[in-house]
Amino acid sequence: MAVDKLVDDDNDTYYVDSNGVMVRNTWVKVVNEEQDDDSDPAEYNYYYMQSNGKAYKAPDSGETRFRTIDGKRYAFDGDGKMLYGWVDGSSERQTDESDWEGATYYLGSWDDGAMKTGWQKIYVYDQDEEDDMEHWFNFKSNGKKRYNNGSNDIDEVKINGRRYGFDNRGVMTYEWTLATHGGDDPANSNRKLNSVASTSSWRYFNDVDDGARVTKGWFKVVAPHEDNDNVFKTGYGSSTFAASDADDETERWYYADGDGKIYTGIIKKIKGKYYGFRPEGTDAAGDEKAGAMLSGLVLLHVNTKTGEIIRVIDDGVDADELNDLIDDEASTIWGRYQDALNDISDPASEAVSLYYFGNDEDSDGAMKTGSTTVTLDGETFHFFFNKTGGSEGRGRGLTGVDDYKFIYKLGCRIEADKDDKYQAVAVTRSSTGAVDIHDEGVSVKKIKSRDLKNDTTHDISLINSDNESVNGCDISALQKSKGQNSNFSGDNKDKVHYFLVNTSGNIQKTKSAAKDGDDWYFYVYKSALKLYTNNKNLKLKNGTTATKANGTTISSGSKWEDYVIDAHTTVNGK
Repeated sequence: MAVDKLVDDDNDTYYVDSNGVMVRNTWVKVVNEEQDDDSDPAEYNYYYMQSNGKAYKAPDSGETRFRTIDGKRYAFDGDGKMLYGWVDGSSERQTDESDWEGATYYLGSWDDGAMKTGWQKIYVYDQDEEDDMEHWFNFKSNGKKRYNNGSNDIDEVKINGRRYGFDNRGVMTYEWTLATHGGDDPANSNRKLNSVASTSSWRYFNDVDDGARVTKGWFKVVAPHEDNDNVFKTGYGSSTFAASDADDETERWYYADGDGKIYTGIIKKIKGKYYGFRPEGTDAAGDEKAGAMLSGLVLLHVNTKTGEIIRVIDDGVDADELNDLIDDEASTIWGRYQDALNDISDPASEAVSLYYFGNDEDSDGAMKTGSTTVTLDGETFHFFFNKTGGSEGRGRGLTGVDDYKFIYKLGCRIEADKDDKYQAVAVTRSSTGAVDIHDEGVSVKKIKSRDLKNDTTHDISLINSDNESVNGCDISALQKSKGQNSNFSGDNKDKVHYFLVNTSGNIQKTKSAAKDGDDWYFYVYKSALKLYTNNKNLKLKNGTTATKANGTTISSGSKWEDYVIDAHTTVNGK
């Protein structure tokens, strides 16, 4: 009589106990005579005997079928052995090192065998890493492993309100992950959609113990680089969208939209505030830091219709660079600024100007608008940034005259140096004749005092009542020489207007003999700068004459207005 053993009868398997009685509705374990540490480490094989005494087995089709026993689900092979570990859809255990990649189910260790669902952290041999790795997997309620079976590199799935990515092996992705095919599109060598050099190909998932994709949120990380150990898979074969930045291991702020795509090359409103993000493209356009949030004072080439950032000319303008821009001093940044101006294809929809995104990227980074004070290298500058409209125009440093109180260039207020006391400024009117900061086409240029002193074309000369030689520049004549536009409304057709500002940037309304740091004197009438002389006594010596800049003479008179061509204009200012 058979006791304590399995008994086969045709295609059925039974188990009889020590009394030779067939067991029912119970688990039976039998020593595994074929135990192998690599392919079959089980010390025992487990069987489950049904109420009729027959062991559960895989169906004739071989399809993996699960049975519910004591609230858990188990599967068995064709001989009735409980399956464990990685199992395919044909009731076969997957035992080679890489077989788990194509397996369908995971049934735990040999002394467990229950079908796993939800999140499971499992040790496997990773061929890509050539090492044993602990990866996260997720199994559906039917026990099937989630994995990517599409054309993209990963499959994204929403689980408990958060989105996760799984590769074609079923491994949960983490950190920087290619969301589309890596490499160039063979059908179009210029296309970057599927290139690792494009932000559009990447998504950022949290660390390996979280894995949820960043969605509609900020994150600060180093850009993807396989040497930084911050990419899910290595060996993608080319530089990423911010290779040099990543190589320096510099952390940057990024923002992902609802689809996990990184904002790139745009000014965007986020929770009521506006932020700027670096563009992709050529090196000059800033793709070495593509997608990174801008901060500080930056010089940008922007599409003023869409808010697209075409080019980041300088991502950290310092005091010296700002002064070079405002003073039109030949320098690296001034040259790049001029190049950007020359690159404008449509002046009606493109502009180059300064923007300010706060002084601390970790605590701020939001665009500043309206009147703003900026401190650079210990120097204080006053700015005015456009405060109306949407991302297409908001935040742009404005150029022109603000209510005849201040003059701005690229948003920076023109102020005289403390030693100079006063600063002459030329404002070229827009095509409509306006000089206002909100009109397109207005330009501003600081005028050096030495250039006025050395102007022999518009000079005046006389001997005053103190028998002193007086020289100067008739700035009204200089203004006339810059040309006129008959299309301008009003009596004054001059293309250029000249103004005088003090150390606070205030436009001077009416001034007589305002002495500058060189002990020369400015004369202003109703905001219009008219005359610049080396002596404030303009009264003629008896019996002498003075020459105007246009060649006419004055034989008498002691008012400075007598020495300028256009003394009483009321059009330049208020």
